[in-house]
Amino acid sequence: MKALKMVVRVVSTLCVLLVVSVLGLWIASHRRDAGRMRGSIEIERTPDEVFAWMCEPEKLRQWVGWLTEVRPDSTTPRQGIGHKETWIMDDPRQKQKLSVPGTITLWEPPLEMGVHIEAPGMFEGDVFYKLTDLRNGRTRVEQDARFHSLDRLAALIEPMMTPEAMHKMVDDMHRLKSKVEAQPFPADSSGH
Repeated sequence: MKALKMVVRVVSTLCVLLVVSVLGLWIASHRRDAGRMRGSIEIERTPDEVFAWMCEPEKLRQWVGWLTEVRPDSTTPRQGIGHKETWIMDDPRQKQKLSVPGTITLWEPPLEMGVHIEAPGMFEGDVFYKLTDLRNGRTRVEQDARFHSLDRLAALIEPMMTPEAMHKMVDDMHRLKSKVEAQPFPADSSGH
């Protein structure tokens, strides 16, 4: 009888812990900034130089982690609002590559760009980039991304996924800075 009471207590305690954990995740996943990632970095180059690294496929693959291929949609404008392309991501934690389609929603080169991203059945969101000319060949790049999951389980564990995605975003921004600043300065067009 004592053993049965002990088993009931342990099982009851585990059930309470599970309910409290799920409830905590649900509450955290419904916070105001759930799925939002923001960051900025300063790069020792002009906005024109930096912007090129944000929209040319060959350059994107050099700084966006896991990006193996950029497939432009030939039925849409070559660039600008309405341009569509699919990013093929090779996340080492996944068994297969992930196709992430995106559509340009804001296009103000070299200072602003917005992209709507949809991974059907998984997530969707918007990423906005703002480049601020700090003068003297310096640019601040700000990224503001908001995503929400279309899968209920993934939505529940958003409080664990967003910090991991934020870490990748910060790593990508540092890689962007490193790649852009490794390029030689453009030739002085004034002839000096």
